[in-house]
Amino acid sequence: MKVTRDVIHDLLPTYLAGEASGDTVALIDEFLRQDPELAGTVESLRSPLLPEAPIGLRPTHEKETLDMTKRLLRWQGILMGLALFLTLFPLSFRFDNGRITWQFFRDAPPEVTALVSVAALVCWFSFLYLRRRLRSTGL
Repeated sequence: MKVTRDVIHDLLPTYLAGEASGDTVALIDEFLRQDPELAGTVESLRSPLLPEAPIGLRPTHEKETLDMTKRLLRWQGILMGLALFLTLFPLSFRFDNGRITWQFFRDAPPEVTALVSVAALVCWFSFLYLRRRLRSTGL
């Protein structure tokens, strides 16, 4: 049986991938010595198709991005907890003789009430800002 060019074409993917047996490699090498045109084609297939592109990102860019996202998620949880606490803390109340007595506002000076209210607003705005920033990452 004669080995034709079609048989060599069928074997080339295995040969170029380096997965061909020793006998197949010897058969293809022998055929390529007799057919310089096909040998040139095979040689062009061995060379990389695309030149290596320069990589513009630092090798640690993905890790830094992941660390920043984790840090933002952690801050988002902390700010949510603080915002809820500072919002609900002044609103804690009790019932005395049919009246509602606000625990915090009853005993706190106005400056402390204003400070807690401002802190709660700052936490809420910070939480919403982080939430919007994290939305762009798909989280």
